[in-house]
Amino acid sequence: MARSDLAAVQALVLSTHPGSIDDGNPAFRDWMTTGYQQALALIPKVVTYDTAMSAVRFYVTGFLDGHFAYSDNARRRDYPILINGWRLRKEKGHYVVTAVAKEWASPLPQQGARLIECDGRAPALLIKEFVAPYVDRRDFPAVTDSLAGGLMTLPLAGEELKRCRFEAPDGKITDLDIRYTAVNSRQYFQIIMQNREQRRRVNEFTLDNGVLWIRAANFNVNEDGAEALASMLTALSATRDVRQIIFDSRGNAGGDSGVGDRLFEAATGGLEFDRSDMAALPRTYAQWRVSDTAIATAERTQAHLVRLYGAESTQAQEAAERLAAFRSARAAGQPWVEQEGGQRLTREDIARRHGRLRRFQGGIALITDSNCVSACLDFADLVLQVPGAVHLGQTTSGDAVYIDVGYAELPSKNLLFLPLKVWRNRLRGNNEALVPDIVLDVDMDDDAAVQAAARAALRL
Repeated sequence: MARSDLAAVQALVLSTHPGSIDDGNPAFRDWMTTGYQQALALIPKVVTYDTAMSAVRFYVTGFLDGHFAYSDNARRRDYPILINGWRLRKEKGHYVVTAVAKEWASPLPQQGARLIECDGRAPALLIKEFVAPYVDRRDFPAVTDSLAGGLMTLPLAGEELKRCRFEAPDGKITDLDIRYTAVNSRQYFQIIMQNREQRRRVNEFTLDNGVLWIRAANFNVNEDGAEALASMLTALSATRDVRQIIFDSRGNAGGDSGVGDRLFEAATGGLEFDRSDMAALPRTYAQWRVSDTAIATAERTQAHLVRLYGAESTQAQEAAERLAAFRSARAAGQPWVEQEGGQRLTREDIARRHGRLRRFQGGIALITDSNCVSACLDFADLVLQVPGAVHLGQTTSGDAVYIDVGYAELPSKNLLFLPLKVWRNRLRGNNEALVPDIVLDVDMDDDAAVQAAARAALRL
């Protein structure tokens, strides 16, 4: 499985990924070959379905791209999963045991205990060496903090933890020998679902004493949600007597950038500015890699947008035009289809051009958490173009310049998700995070605490 999927992944990188023909990114093409050889060298350590996935993911994560991923949908219920019986979560700087197996052949740490070290390595180093290469190597707080739970499973044979030290909630120090045991999927998910927190991802708004608070947390709108979104946008457009707009993107992990565009337009009327002499500004644009995967993805996207918004909608028409462009380029043997991105404008450029919102003259603020990525970042870029906009919350995650995902099936029946286009001259750099003007040092999942901190910072 690992050998055949690795070969298929490399073939798809060569035939489909923009990076393999991107002359401006030699590091990508270097990993395309050297990373593949390093992943093949892990094959002798493959002993289970999960360790086979680790070998493939080692290659995929080396491209440092959150839009490039290897799925787990081919897993069978009877595949054994080798685990050590305890699961961690990072809480307030410590790695805390939040779940343990109910029955185990050897002693397990107490729930609530803090991991001090294993085999002479601190938890952060353990996660960097034994989790990140097989899950996500990008150096963003939201990524690194989320990896602690991965220390429960065995990534590859030979990488077992042997002895770990824990500090119980009462301060007692315990050294435990670590034993890995095979469990089935049901047992595994029973453990990882213990004390699991579900993030609230909704789009809604409130208007209180002139403060319009807009939750923009869900950009993955399905057919059932399209009507609710349309109703919300209509109501949002009708709001009056607003002196401050706060766009709250907490919980937003991407989706369709068009949803964010429509929320912004409904709330503000959009941004206008002096557009004279625009040709003097740098140009930004994207290039789509023409491939079977890109064409299949464009077909699915157009059909989805027709179901959501109707065949005559702007969204469906634009998707149809892109699909036609892909097919025409394929027939002509052209490797790229270009997408116009307009001129590259900083907030300072817009301010110099007397930028203003069409329907709102009050204050604008944006709240992000550390998980903001993909379409959430596009939305942040849009809001922060407004002169005077204030960014609060946490530093975001980041996107590679490769974006807009398609997928292809691999020999194992797992899927490879990979980006289909590359941005050129984008204002936000490759894997660049957005840093807030004002850090909110509160629990970002606590609505009341976030609202109180934001209102205090904005003096509302």
